[in-house]
Amino acid sequence: MTDLVQVRFARKADARQLALVLLAVGIDCRLVEGDGGVALCVAAHQAEQARQQLDAYERENPPEELASAHQARPGLHGLGAALIYCMILLFFFGANRRQSWSVDWSAIGAAQAGLIQDGAWWRTVTALTLHADHGHLFANLIAGIGFGMLVAQVLGSGLAWLAILLAGALGNGLNALLHPAAHTAIGSSTAVFGALGILSGYTQRRRNPPWRSRIRRWVPLAAGSMLLAYLGFGGAQTDVGAHVAGFAVGAGLGLALGRWAQHLPQGRLAQLVYALLAGALLALAWLLALQAGT
Repeated sequence: MTDLVQVRFARKADARQLALVLLAVGIDCRLVEGDGGVALCVAAHQAEQARQQLDAYERENPPEELASAHQARPGLHGLGAALIYCMILLFFFGANRRQSWSVDWSAIGAAQAGLIQDGAWWRTVTALTLHADHGHLFANLIAGIGFGMLVAQVLGSGLAWLAILLAGALGNGLNALLHPAAHTAIGSSTAVFGALGILSGYTQRRRNPPWRSRIRRWVPLAAGSMLLAYLGFGGAQTDVGAHVAGFAVGAGLGLALGRWAQHLPQGRLAQLVYALLAGALLALAWLLALQAGT
């Protein structure tokens, strides 16, 4: 390579990342180490094109976002919140099976379309905690832990589970609007597929720089949709509508969070507040359900 022109000077790790950006679009480059950093050089006739590509990449990935992206969260980040999720599902499964405190938990908490359409919004939330049998419960425990921890890796535990709860509730609400009044559903799978949608939408938005090909931009959402089709369409009693609605709402939330999450508070206190909001919403929904059922 002759007639080299420097297009960036950066730290070694950042320079390597920028070099990959150029190589991805077919621009050959060379890293030249100097005092305090590394110069990224390209052939003179490609210098302007290289600068345009790097400018587009850096607009989509500001320096503070690049720095935070390199700070990996702990491998088991979100495990505590996932265990609380398990405890909630196990508690309501046992309470429902035993009809504890003489309460028919399914009757007052299931997502019955007609009642939701008439204003019983809390059923969109309470239905997420109820399950018909051990198999239904076990599947949602495993999938919920997995997808929940993945979302927690990118959003933090509190914001992740608040978003998952909202995706599940709004998904149940959307599903109720699309079904006759007698349609009834229970289970956290709407929230589980909401988590998958959040992860797909967030990844699509955060990994969608202008320099990437149009087809590759949609890979995260396409992959999420394929997982939805593989995991969410099987079984005679599967509520496909709820799964699709949860995924769709989750994908919308994920796209929004990918666009604006960096502007939200992200510290430990903020994550605690998000978690408390999720817990408060769940508690309020069950209080209203118990009140309506008496």
